[in-house]
Amino acid sequence: KDVSAAESTLDGWLADIGITGQDPDPEPTPDPEPEGTPIKITVGNTALDGVIYDTALAEEIKEHFPLTVSMSGYGGREYYGGLSFTPGTSQNGQLNFENGDITYCRTNNTMAIFYAQTDRPNLTMEVVPIGRVTSDLSVFSSLGSREDVTFSLADAGTDDDSDEKD
Repeated sequence: KDVSAAESTLDGWLADIGITGQDPDPEPTPDPEPEGTPIKITVGNTALDGVIYDTALAEEIKEHFPLTVSMSGYGGREYYGGLSFTPGTSQNGQLNFENGDITYCRTNNTMAIFYAQTDRPNLTMEVVPIGRVTSDLSVFSSLGSREDVTFSLADAGTDDDSDEKD
């Protein structure tokens, strides 16, 4: 006979002992992005900023920097191209992307830069995010169908011994 009031009674008791209810539809918490090393991405005369993540796979690819990849535009959302080496590090991938993602696809041994969500956000092959373009992505909309993209470590400054005095 007390069932109709049970929910409010139970909620009151839980609040008294310091247990609060949970939001039934909580906002999903995005996974924190891995830490990264600053990189430069050069397309033609345009230099973009980015990071390469501090993961085993990304570190293995970073060993080949500066790395130039001949990339083709695909679907108004990405540029991708094959690597001249095959990373030995394996990592689980995903079938979606965020704008700015730099990814590796083991299936076809390619790197890609995703720059625009489309009406087809789901991918057919798993990709592993290995970095991110942090500059404005609008340059990708105006590129040709094939572009050489060079990934290199960001300048760490020059070491010209100018701080030495005689």
